[in-house]
Amino acid sequence: MRHYELLADVIDYPGPDFSRRIDECIAFLSPLCEEAAVLLDEFRAFLAEIPLDTIEEIYTRTFDLDAACYPYVGYHLFGDGNHRGMFLAGLKEHYEICGFSPGSELPDHLSVMLRFLARDEDIEERDELLSLCIRPALRKMVEEFKDGRNPYQRLLRAVLLLLEEGDEAMNQMDHGMTRKMEMEELHDDR
Repeated sequence: MRHYELLADVIDYPGPDFSRRIDECIAFLSPLCEEAAVLLDEFRAFLAEIPLDTIEEIYTRTFDLDAACYPYVGYHLFGDGNHRGMFLAGLKEHYEICGFSPGSELPDHLSVMLRFLARDEDIEERDELLSLCIRPALRKMVEEFKDGRNPYQRLLRAVLLLLEEGDEAMNQMDHGMTRKMEMEELHDDR
């Protein structure tokens, strides 16, 4: 499911192609949730005004130095104790069973979990990870912003909106595409 991959791309550490990643995300996802598209556009507009090294600094300050916005889902659900450790082990084992690798990142990193969802074909499992893990963690992260000055607040709010409102639209689109492919296969078999 392409939208999870696009969301993971904009949550990742910014690089030289960051602006392109945001543009692609907006173009693909704006029909799904207008409010999220506006937030992403505001995020993009802010970033267009500053150099990449400043964007990288804001990212680091936001996600690496402030525990309130660590991009680790398990941290927001369980803190930094044994329960998170069990959550990490469970995710790692599940990813291995599914043939998915988190790369060098911890398995509960938000972008890693979104990339896993992009490849996971089990709708019930996807819904469970979203409703029990990803959305609650994102809600906590969004609530932790004390003021509206950090541009990443807009990004996280947009991602949350897309995961709440846009997911239903995406599921309907995926179902429609699956149905169309099934009809084409039936037609080809004749």
